[in-house]
Amino acid sequence: MTQDQQVHVIIDNRERKLMELLDKRKDKISYESKQLDVADIVISENTAIERKTGADFIGSIMDNRLFEQLIRLQDVYKNAILILEGLNDDVFESTGMNINAIYGVLAKVSYVLGVAVIPTRNLEDTVIVIERIAYREQVKKGSSVMSRSAPKGMSKKERRSFIIEGLIDSGPKKAKILIDRFKTPYKVIEAIKNTEILYTRTGNPKGINGPLKKLQGFGWKFVQKNKEILFGKTSTQKTLDDL
Repeated sequence: MTQDQQVHVIIDNRERKLMELLDKRKDKISYESKQLDVADIVISENTAIERKTGADFIGSIMDNRLFEQLIRLQDVYKNAILILEGLNDDVFESTGMNINAIYGVLAKVSYVLGVAVIPTRNLEDTVIVIERIAYREQVKKGSSVMSRSAPKGMSKKERRSFIIEGLIDSGPKKAKILIDRFKTPYKVIEAIKNTEILYTRTGNPKGINGPLKKLQGFGWKFVQKNKEILFGKTSTQKTLDDL
């Protein structure tokens, strides 16, 4: 394999400017556009990237989105990466957020959560980083961006967890929790089926009731998305006042 070999990534379909730049580098990197539930760029079955501009990074701190997004990324992908694009003096001066607080959050992301943080100057630099990571994953390691294959030597329990990792918004951590609780993939799917989404009188989802209710990290979004993929539709709405 040569360093000129083309790599392939999956890009969230809202990343328009990123795709425009990738169109100019088709000899090096191709992409597929999808609406992704987790991550902005999927590099391989193990690696994905959350991309944030400096302003978006500050905004996600202020509205409490950042850690939720990164924890979900870690739940699904073994290698979670944050590309921080253009966090410069202009961003610091325009946000009004204390610089100590900003670096405190960055320290927590990298040191506490263990998410790799890669700073870039601009979108052009970000494309280079994406290409280099994809090359290491797909060419040097031979990982696939599209398929998941169970490693040899897995125990029966590990294989059961591996099956459940294929659920939406799942991953090794959540799969282990589900298999520890319900024992088999069949019973996990049955538990999802029998978990009801609760709605307010105005039709907004507020929570769940059923087998998954007492498990931490499994909310109505997880249930709704996986019911749709497993059964084609969600269950009949039930309001909190019906219970």
